[in-house]
Amino acid sequence: MSLGKLDGWIYYQSCLYFISSEKKNWIESRRYCTERGADLIIINNREEHEFVKKRFDDFWIGLTDSDVEGRWKWVDGTNMTSGFWVDRQPDNYNDDEDCASTYSPGWNDYHCSGALKWICEKIILK
Repeated sequence: MSLGKLDGWIYYQSCLYFISSEKKNWIESRRYCTERGADLIIINNREEHEFVKKRFDDFWIGLTDSDVEGRWKWVDGTNMTSGFWVDRQPDNYNDDEDCASTYSPGWNDYHCSGALKWICEKIILK
């Protein structure tokens, strides 16, 4: 496992991660990432989930079902095939929780207009 910092970004397994210190809604968080050549984090496997879970609680991730309720998609347009939801989540509380966040020990669906910190991910090509 390699973990290092570069100008506010953390390097881990061929990716750079930016961990915000301020809070924004999901759309503004995503815009922040894309303006820097990245996007909200896509959690591809248990190892990446564990990396995030141990360090970052209540952060936006790049997962939403805002297009079709119940069909969770990553910001790159791929369908979520396996998730790490907390028990009884996603629950779409008040029919208005369409964005996903970290929520120890897994994920939670939350109101996209809520203000949370976020994690950007930039894949480094070899």
